Amino acid sequence: MRGFKKGFEAAGHSVCFVDVRKLDEPSCFDYVLSYDYGYMINQNALLTVQKIISMNPKVKLIHYFADNPSLKYAHSGKFELKEKFLEFCNSHKNNIKLVFWDRKFLNDFSGFSSSYFPICVDCEIYKDYGLEMKYDVTFLGRPLGGLRQKILSSVVKNFPDNLKIFSYPKHFDESVRTMGDFLNDRELKSYKNCFCGFVQCQEELSKIYNSSKINLNINLQGDNSLNYRTFEVLASKGFLLCDKREDIKSLGLENVLVQYESEHDLINKISHYLSFENERNEIRARARKLASQHYNIVARAGEILNTVE
Repeated sequence: MRGFKKGFEAAGHSVCFVDVRKLDEPSCFDYVLSYDYGYMINQNALLTVQKIISMNPKVKLIHYFADNPSLKYAHSGKFELKEKFLEFCNSHKNNIKLVFWDRKFLNDFSGFSSSYFPICVDCEIYKDYGLEMKYDVTFLGRPLGGLRQKILSSVVKNFPDNLKIFSYPKHFDESVRTMGDFLNDRELKSYKNCFCGFVQCQEELSKIYNSSKINLNINLQGDNSLNYRTFEVLASKGFLLCDKREDIKSLGLENVLVQYESEHDLINKISHYLSFENERNEIRARARKLASQHYNIVARAGEILNTVE
């Protein structure tokens, strides 16, 4: 959202940037941009937005969903929120504009004005820090869910001393309790040694991507498109090994990352790219160039306004 703010300001817009929990003073706006359900999660913020509508009946309320709208990551565990949101949309159909990171979700809200907008990142934060390679294989994110745990366990079995995992401690602890389904006692000990803690800020995230020989991505949400990690790694001039996704081709990313199609394929490609530094560096250089040219949120922020006109 800070990237959107910088982009809107660069385009000449006056922007009020506020935590929805502190949104209590209505003003007259042309647009209200929210991440996922945004102000719907907070009752006081919702009342403020309703006052904004009364002040400007033509205001556009843009909800940019960069998560699956049905999962708790979008609605903060308030499972009833989707139905509440649909009721709100029906009451303000002329104001609501929905924007999704994956075309899959357009069908879920087919009765409303919806658009597709792929994920972009702030290339002033995610950038080439020029760091030396510190890590062999890294995974940043929740190491949870059968698919992710199956893949991570395969990496641990084949590269027990090479994998580093950065996540919330509680998520890693939770994964340890279920990794016994995939790993024996010796392998589980190696897995526990993979944990490197939680990354506090975006700059530190980018530095890890930038100093990793291989950044591993395992998309969980959506059908075809790509998560934030994809573009964060590319913008950080990181080498990305990513599960196969249909939108990799349509987004022009085929030559800036490497796809894997199975656990066996993943292990082979980790082994290959750990050995061939020149190939990694060629792909990394293309990645940073493409991300900064086409997926910089500061440069593309205005496009999200164009989608709702």
